[in-house]
Amino acid sequence: MLQVQVEGRTGLPIEGKLEQLNRCLEQIFGHDGVELLSVVCEDLVSGSLNPTTAGIYRVHGLAHVRGEEKSWSLVLKVSKADSDDKLKDDIQHHNYWLREALLFESGLLDELPESILRAPRSYLVEEQADGTAWLWMEHVDGYYPRTKEQLVHVAHQLGRFGGEYLMGRSGLPSETWICRSWLKSWIVGSRQYAPDPHPYVDQLQKENERSIWAWFQQLEREEEQLLASLQRLPRVLAHQDLGHKNILLVQDPQGAEQVVFIDWQFMSISGVGEDLAKMFGVNMSNGVIPLGHYREYREALFDSYIAGLRAAGWDGDAALARFGFCAAAAFRSVWEVPRYLAWATQLEENPQDEQLIQRMERLEQVIAIHMEMWAEAQAKALI
Repeated sequence: MLQVQVEGRTGLPIEGKLEQLNRCLEQIFGHDGVELLSVVCEDLVSGSLNPTTAGIYRVHGLAHVRGEEKSWSLVLKVSKADSDDKLKDDIQHHNYWLREALLFESGLLDELPESILRAPRSYLVEEQADGTAWLWMEHVDGYYPRTKEQLVHVAHQLGRFGGEYLMGRSGLPSETWICRSWLKSWIVGSRQYAPDPHPYVDQLQKENERSIWAWFQQLEREEEQLLASLQRLPRVLAHQDLGHKNILLVQDPQGAEQVVFIDWQFMSISGVGEDLAKMFGVNMSNGVIPLGHYREYREALFDSYIAGLRAAGWDGDAALARFGFCAAAAFRSVWEVPRYLAWATQLEENPQDEQLIQRMERLEQVIAIHMEMWAEAQAKALI
């Protein structure tokens, strides 16, 4: 047997995982006569990670397969408990750290309707002595959606996906670790990590800043009522973390774009329209949706989502999906408004900070969209 060449470019002890790698390669190539030749382990994602993620790595190299030398690549994700969160072991927490590992072990993602969307293939899940979980999975060679047309296509597929559950062709899973009140849990978590807005309130100088604070207080007063209404919506299986970097587009042999969702840690059973709200809201905040085009994208994404629901055969009231979309999007201000108020105070101290001015201008327009959608949700609330 040849000596396997191992190059570790991270602190991960990948040299002790050759047996696991062989098991993964047998699944990749569909053959049990695979001989591992070389392994390289490097960071796939750098910078800020979810508190429950210790690292995401690309592991790749060469192998002998049926007498041929072939390249291979996979993704290794290391999940860990969030040491700062008292609710880290609550299986109904929106960010329950073991959810994705349990999801891969359950095989639920293998049951997704691949003609609509799919998830990376799971090869192996391992619990480690240090309490972490290692998730070995397919490396999807795709690209992130960037254009309006691409995001509209994703929204359509998301609608078709939800329609599978609304029509009963796919049954909602019963596993206890799938979150049932995702948005409510996320709101609690956001308040834990967002700046406390109250110390900044007395320092607000501008009318628009005071107006945002007054609206935010009203949002908080109406919170329980809107959350209760969301719980009465028709239920679908939801991803709940559809920033553009968790969406990959892969061209099939006919040139059509297949949608692949990665990072299923937030999986939930949610109301129709909620998942689209997360997709719209987070891609507005992170700049994928261009400044000045928020309303245009909002309506295009929603129309495409409804078209996807209709394509799946659902003929229910579109106002239900619109309420879920608007209410869930408005609640993103639980995270955004405290940041905005903290920045406003910083700007009073550094009025020439051009970068901060630009960030505030963008965020102010984002919050304006939240305010519009909150008003629409109020009018449609399922009392």
